[in-house]
Amino acid sequence: MRFPRCLTALAVLTVLAIAGCGGGNTGPGVSTNPTASAPDATAPPTDATQPGTATATVPPAATTPPTETQPSDDSGGGDEQAVRVPASFVVTQSGRLTPPTITVPPFLAVEISIRSDDGKPHTLVLQTSTPHTLKVAANERAAVRIAGLRAGRYPVTLDGRRAGALVAGGEVGP
Repeated sequence: MRFPRCLTALAVLTVLAIAGCGGGNTGPGVSTNPTASAPDATAPPTDATQPGTATATVPPAATTPPTETQPSDDSGGGDEQAVRVPASFVVTQSGRLTPPTITVPPFLAVEISIRSDDGKPHTLVLQTSTPHTLKVAANERAAVRIAGLRAGRYPVTLDGRRAGALVAGGEVGP
């Protein structure tokens, strides 16, 4: 009965070899396979550009105080854009404001704009605790960025008459 023992041993070795070849753990359990690496692998040199391998150097402090001609803006490279939400109104040929209501998220800066498509100049006022006024020339566009608003409904007047609203909070959009 030597033959079946050889088959049994061969079957056990095959199962172990297949189990050891795993392509990754796809189950929810924790893998108990040890992590292997190449035995001849060496650590990268200390001057490698991989994260965590370079040494940090601190530039020497400036010996001259800043002058008035140097920019004092330390916000970065200058290509950053502040987060803002657009709210664009258009005065139509009939003199109406469209869309009449725009909803924006609360507490985010809002860029309110108005475009005159009826060939006349207009004045738009957003009624907040400090009213924001936009004057637009005929067939032109004007915009102003305001700080974020608390949740609520803010009336918009066009040339002194109520024409719409800006809603902070709720479903965003026109």
